[in-house]
Amino acid sequence: MVELYFGELAVLDVVMAISTCFVASVVIEAAHRMSKIGAPRWASRKVVHSVMGTVIGLTIFGYSNLSGPALAVGLFFVVLMFAWAHSSNLVLELLLSGSREGETGQSTFIAAFVGLLSFAVVFILFLSRPEIFIAAILAVSWGDASGEVIGRTFGGRLVKRRFRDKTLEGSLAVFLFTALSVIVAMIVHPDVCPFCFIPQILVVAAGVSITEALCTGWRDNLLVPLVCACLVWLLIFPSAPLLWL
Repeated sequence: MVELYFGELAVLDVVMAISTCFVASVVIEAAHRMSKIGAPRWASRKVVHSVMGTVIGLTIFGYSNLSGPALAVGLFFVVLMFAWAHSSNLVLELLLSGSREGETGQSTFIAAFVGLLSFAVVFILFLSRPEIFIAAILAVSWGDASGEVIGRTFGGRLVKRRFRDKTLEGSLAVFLFTALSVIVAMIVHPDVCPFCFIPQILVVAAGVSITEALCTGWRDNLLVPLVCACLVWLLIFPSAPLLWL
């Protein structure tokens, strides 16, 4: 269980930090190469979102304290500095390869910032129940990502009418994979039986899918984790204390 202070690094902390940095470097390079060979931006963007969100969500509570995640971030910035020294345009190209169609690198930065801010708020508020944070980050990594993948690939086959450029197929994918995210989060930290809370989990998934359908641009990065976390707290872990209360 990660503690909110900076302390000595255990061997496991160092191993996880190095592994996370390595995975992040490989995934971002893969996304960059995808954009270079003509893959759509949304594909490379979702590769980064889904893989890195999964890695962070499933490892963050394995650190002994905040020094581990800080080491992982520091190592990743070192990698970016070496990449920038090798090619001054590479970092900008990486940023643009993860941008939405019609958006700038600045918009991508804002989307990443508000997403990290949302995750930080959920992490701090619901530290007593790791399942809430894991469900929230997987709701973005799996739910939101699957919605775009399924929506862009199969969208319009069941119902051709779109709502804010969102499709029924995409919203159903968000619903199903958000439900899966909550179940996996409760399995990773098995304090309670997830299958005893299927009705509540389906309500959480419905709330997240509605939120995602209503959001445009980067707003889903901000609202999906918050909505998911609050619903999981209210419906499944209502007795869990907030950190500051």
